[in-house]
Formats: sequence, C-alpha cells, structure tokens
Amino acid sequence: MRDEKIIKKLSNFIKEGRRLANALNSESDLDYFDERSENVKLYPRAIKWSRDSINLLKLRFGADSTHLEYFVDEINKRVEGRGGRFYKENVANATAILEHVLDAVESGLTEDLFYKREILVFSDLLEQAFEFLESDHRIAAAIYGRIVLETTVREFARKEGVEGEKFDQVIIKLRQKGVIQKPLESSLRANYQLGSMAAHGDEKFKNYSNSEIREYLNFIRDKVLTL
Repeated sequence: MRDEKIIKKLSNFIKEGRRLANALNSESDLDYFDERSENVKLYPRAIKWSRDSINLLKLRFGADSTHLEYFVDEINKRVEGRGGRFYKENVANATAILEHVLDAVESGLTEDLFYKREILVFSDLLEQAFEFLESDHRIAAAIYGRIVLETTVREFARKEGVEGEKFDQVIIKLRQKGVIQKPLESSLRANYQLGSMAAHGDEKFKNYSNSEIREYLNFIRDKVLTL
C-alpha cells in the first residue's frame, strides 16, 4: 500500500480515536460493570478501530515494528491498577501514537525496524558467502549473494511502494520512480544475472574468476545492503 493511502487511513483512524477518547469514560470513573456505560456501548466500535489500526501498522511497518508495539502497549496498558482495554486514557494515548506515526510518514522519517533487522540477517548471509568463496565454494558463494541481493532489493522496494513479480520489473520501477538511477539499475541487473547463472547451473558461470565473484559480493555489501 502506497504511503498516500497509509496517510489517508491513519488520518481517519486518528479522527475515530479522538471521537472514542472523548466519549469513553475514564477507568477510575467505573467502579463496577455497568451495561449503561459508554464504554460498553462503544466496545464494538473500539474493537474495530483497534484492529484496523493494528492491521495498518503491520502492513506498513511489519509485525516487529516499534510503532505497532507502542500502539498495542497503550491499548493494553493498565490504568488505575486494572487491566486496560478501551478507556479514555489508553485510547487517547494510543491515538497519540497514531498521530506520531502519521507525522513520521508525512515527513519521511519512518523507522522500519523490521527492515533493519532483516538487513542484519542478510549481512550474516553475505559473510557466509565470503567464507564460501575463501573455501573455493564458488557456486555456493554466488547463490548466497543472489539471495541477499534479491531479497534486500525487494524489501527496499516494498518500503518504497514498489512491487513486481520479476526482479527486473522491480528495479525498472524503482528507476522510473526516481528511487535509483540508471547506472545502479544496470549494475543490479548484471550482478543478479551472475548469481542466477550459479543458481541455474549455467556453464557460463565457470568463466567468472574468484576475483570477479569477490567484486560481485563487494557490490552487494557496499551498494545493496546500504540501500
């Protein structure tokens, strides 16, 4: 989902959160379960607001996102010593989290920790690729490199609102959107093809020297993992 739609949905969820917070009672005002309380009447609406907000945060930032974690924590926070759910205090605080997220998305300052954690995993895989090459396991090194290259670029593209079935479609769309320039697009394509030769058992792969495979891995380390 593109950020324009994310912004629109976030704005709507913030408005709904404010309406709910204004209408709900504080937990300290409810001494017992009262079927007449606004909290009971608004429960189905609050549930929908909460679930829709959670789904949007998961979609945009991933299941491990700190934005999602903070939102859920606020919803579940204990107020006045009792378990939270939908009271004036925690709904207002959760709405404030959504306001922070909206401001971050609009400013281009979003932190996607799920993506950062994946980059760390990819870095480890790339280190293994270098080790394979040192042991002269050239095919394994090239295949590991291609896995890191393709997965990192696709995840980066997803953050930019770009998707495609084929790798070439993804990098073309990234260039058309102005996210990457033509030289990088060409380099990504050439290096992806090298990795694909190894993965598919292409005889042409034998023509590459260890030095060229090392350059391929260096490109992934220096140009891809830094996207």
